Amino acid sequence: MENVLNIGIIQAVVDEDLAWHNSPQMDVYEANAIWKQIQAAFASFQEMSKMNIPDIVVIPELAVANYFESRLRQYAQKLGAIIVAGLDFRQCEDNQIENKALFYIPRNWPKEKNVGKVDQSSFYFGKHFASRHELDVIKDEWGKVFRPCNEFYIVDLGEYGKMGVSICADFYDIERYAIYKGRIQHLLIIANNKDIKSFYFLAEAISRLIYCNVVICNSGHYGGSVCFTPAKEEYKRYSYKHEGKDLFTTQVVSIPVDALWKAQSEDDKALKGFKNPPPGYKYCYEKYVEPQKKDKK
Repeated sequence: MENVLNIGIIQAVVDEDLAWHNSPQMDVYEANAIWKQIQAAFASFQEMSKMNIPDIVVIPELAVANYFESRLRQYAQKLGAIIVAGLDFRQCEDNQIENKALFYIPRNWPKEKNVGKVDQSSFYFGKHFASRHELDVIKDEWGKVFRPCNEFYIVDLGEYGKMGVSICADFYDIERYAIYKGRIQHLLIIANNKDIKSFYFLAEAISRLIYCNVVICNSGHYGGSVCFTPAKEEYKRYSYKHEGKDLFTTQVVSIPVDALWKAQSEDDKALKGFKNPPPGYKYCYEKYVEPQKKDKK
């Protein structure tokens, strides 16, 4: 049975007009309202069968107030899933503001799977390019300066492939794709973006150029969360798309791992199920190797 990666998408509703007023700290009432949505999503995940429980749970940009981070880690540990979650703005020294997200890997991930287990681990990744509107609010309304994150991350998920991560406007960063091309199986974007049609077009274009799965988790205030894979048949490419304003929703979507990895490694049989790699594409790591089955004792 080939590996797939189960992605749990929590499209929480983050309305910036309600969440932030004259301060970069999220309004307490809105923070609690968003957190209740996230709690409801985790409750639904916990009721699923072991085969359907998500391996990774994704929460939109700026959706989690910083004081809920420890509880988010507890949910990750209890569910046995990696959590990728956008956190509220963080104020730094020198009057600067950061927009960051948490990538948390719980102990013994992946749960109930016969692969090598990992120790508990976490890191933060940040936004490099703030949108024009975001810069205006930070400067004109809050009197602050945006601090860009200049680091790129590729996360090694072992038998589940390698993953690149990005926050909203960084999805337009061409240099990022030069780094990711030929190095990842999955690209994950968390966003709070109103221009959802542009993200649809980018998801397909970037999936073809980098030759990987693309997952976008957008705020439910705008909708537009998608999962796209470069499959040959058109109906298989969008495995998930959710449209509609101010709609909270959760969904678990399976995206290919082994099959795509084999196609990236130029396996002729696997390539029949995917679009051809872009010109000049070459997978930069080792070719796909079939996982060794463990003997039962």
